[in-house]
Amino acid sequence: GVKFIWGEVKALDGDNKCAKIKPIFASTEDTISFDYCIICSGCNFGPFKPMGESLWFPTVHEEARKISDWPHIDERFIEGRRRHILEEYHKLHDLCKKKATVLIVGAGFIGVEWATEIEYFFPDVKLTIIDALPRCLGPLPDSAAEYCSEYMS
Repeated sequence: GVKFIWGEVKALDGDNKCAKIKPIFASTEDTISFDYCIICSGCNFGPFKPMGESLWFPTVHEEARKISDWPHIDERFIEGRRRHILEEYHKLHDLCKKKATVLIVGAGFIGVEWATEIEYFFPDVKLTIIDALPRCLGPLPDSAAEYCSEYMS
């Protein structure tokens, strides 16, 4: 199952692999640990990268490739995109072998998709998903959001 937290991530510490979170009704912050963190905040580009690079969209602009996190991959071509996907697959496979914990920040379409896909294909990964809204898929009709929550439990 996937643990849902209604709250906000206040800080991510990648070096120590933990996140400071504040559950929506709590007066204090808490710290949760993870082995890998996937940020699914509802955007279709990387807001923390000068050229908007992200895993979801190929890095095709020449200037972006120079400063890319994946400069060795030319995603203008299908083989480059395939290699990038395989690299990410191997990262998840290694996490599964370690029975790692993964924190997914954002319980919208992309976050829920990541959670359910990882749970299905990498069942030994322990998942937690967090969102500022009171439920997964918050803006959807009640029946869809309830179905999603039941499916992930």
